[in-house]
Amino acid sequence: MKIMTVSLAIFITGLLVSPLYADIYSWTDEKGVKHFSNVPPAGAENVEVEFKEYQYDKKSDQQRFEMEQQEWKTLIKDIENDEQREIAEQKRRAEAAKRNQLPTPQELIEAEKERLLNKIKELEEKPLDYFGSFKNKRVRIGYYKYRLDALMQDPDKYFNEPASFEGNIKVPEDSGSAN
Repeated sequence: MKIMTVSLAIFITGLLVSPLYADIYSWTDEKGVKHFSNVPPAGAENVEVEFKEYQYDKKSDQQRFEMEQQEWKTLIKDIENDEQREIAEQKRRAEAAKRNQLPTPQELIEAEKERLLNKIKELEEKPLDYFGSFKNKRVRIGYYKYRLDALMQDPDKYFNEPASFEGNIKVPEDSGSAN
């Protein structure tokens, strides 16, 4: 019972004195045991202050809290921006890959068919003086219709053996054109 009373007295004294001594001290006694206390020991020679006391300042604490909140907001915004940039970069890469992807044979055929049909339509809308004569107009439009038929009958031959056309005459492949 006596130990309990002494312990309680020391505890209450520590509570009453601790606001006066808020620094945390450490020291090692003569038996090599390390001690920590908020009260400096009497007569110990190797006392070190582990933590210094500082006064609580509500204004400084509020400023520190607001600064930390701003840092968190900035950090979160940076992370979100990084994620958005990454998503945009992935989208850009996917679009570039799609653009750089070789067209399928069917896509090539459809694109060439569309090109030939547009050329035929364009030539049919031109006035006769553009061609010089009705015969020249027929020959020119006939050439593109002929190429369209060739495309539809044998696309491989159409793409592998293209026919040159200069003006109103068909030019053999090996002779080239004179520039």
